[in-house]
Amino acid sequence: MPPPPRREGDRDATITCNCSKCRRLARDGSDGGDGEEVRPWASLAEDLVELIGWRVLAGDLLDYVRFRAVCSHWTKSTLRPRGRGIVDPRFHPRRWMMLPEGHGLYPGHPNLGGYVRFFSLSTGRFVRIHLPLFDDHIVLDSVDGLLLLLLHRDHGTTIRLLHPFTGDIAEFPPLSSLLQQMERYRYMSEDCKLRELRLYLWGLCAAVTVGVAGTITLMIAFGTRHRAAHATAGDQRWTLSASKIPISLVPPISFQGKVFGVSSKWSRDEPIVSIWQIDPPTPIVEGSHLLSLQPVQIIADCPVVSSMTRVNLVECSSELMLVGFPDTSYTELVVYSLADLIRGRVIPITDIGEHALFLGDRSLCVSSNKGFPSVPGNSITCNYRIPHDRQVGICCQRLIEHYHLGSGAWSLAIPKDNPPASPYTLVHHIFTCCFHSHWYVEVVYIFYICIYFYMC
Repeated sequence: MPPPPRREGDRDATITCNCSKCRRLARDGSDGGDGEEVRPWASLAEDLVELIGWRVLAGDLLDYVRFRAVCSHWTKSTLRPRGRGIVDPRFHPRRWMMLPEGHGLYPGHPNLGGYVRFFSLSTGRFVRIHLPLFDDHIVLDSVDGLLLLLLHRDHGTTIRLLHPFTGDIAEFPPLSSLLQQMERYRYMSEDCKLRELRLYLWGLCAAVTVGVAGTITLMIAFGTRHRAAHATAGDQRWTLSASKIPISLVPPISFQGKVFGVSSKWSRDEPIVSIWQIDPPTPIVEGSHLLSLQPVQIIADCPVVSSMTRVNLVECSSELMLVGFPDTSYTELVVYSLADLIRGRVIPITDIGEHALFLGDRSLCVSSNKGFPSVPGNSITCNYRIPHDRQVGICCQRLIEHYHLGSGAWSLAIPKDNPPASPYTLVHHIFTCCFHSHWYVEVVYIFYICIYFYMC
């Protein structure tokens, strides 16, 4: 990634640092061993330190933070993430995920003392961060590593976007402004509106875009209500989409500021499965600050998906993959590249390298060889299959298994007697990240309360 143009106020002069760490680096690097003088790391030119910093940042945000902490010269030569964590997409912690503690210790639980753990999907590193904001907020979604929060104190509906490592926050209007734009809810009491609003929170998917001027636009697709809405940080209300979005056969996923889903319709007694996308909001007219959502765009018709079951979309190696069972036998899983399907190339992928996919309400991709030795590479972890010795039912406990793409074999990821609510293995902890119900205790309660009122 090339370095950005330097801004007014950025330092241009080379800085010589005299801190103890730099003096030690200078002593250690004064002689290359062949009589040639080696340039000390502490006296690197500022623009070179800045360039190295961008290269480090392309790998991982926390590596960049540690890079800046080497000495005061390197700190002054590179941009500080705090204050830019949201408005500069380079500082988004894309490969970091909030880790549920298990045993009912959802983020914000009093026994955690305001601390929340995160782990890197690429390196396997764990960090523990103090986030007191979770005392009165719950997590609705994670997009590019940023946390979409809902204020739940005093029946509030305010939405905030939080960068967990820098503490930067973007404020968005209350979700209650959505219902005011819909005729059927205009004359409802506030309590009824609040209950109806809870239905919107189940199965939502968010996407973030940052404009050239640093404007932060948030787009949310509400899966249960088949609508989308958008707002810019600082707006007074959300803008609801003029048309409905298709019913998605899979949980929608955000990717590069867009939302993707899979839907089906019947034509001549045959199902037609399509992959669709919602682009970020665009100005109504050129140069205008008013934005609008474009209609849903069908990007591919996929007949092969019509025979598949339990389909999921997952990001892997900076591209979207479609994963599912090719038939109802549930004996094997197949993986397709979304880019291949758009081009009409229907060839399954049999090798995803060191990556491992975890399927659930939201699907994840981890790099097994770098930080997760207990996670087999080139594998898919899910709990879609039912044991043969157990009766099929809504309360049936499904096995959590690895499917090995190379051999087509299945293996247990977690022992059968391990209760789902109490993970004690790394694989199980990662698997719980695929289900929002492990992120906060209120979500299951809210869902069933909403279904009760909806049925009434």
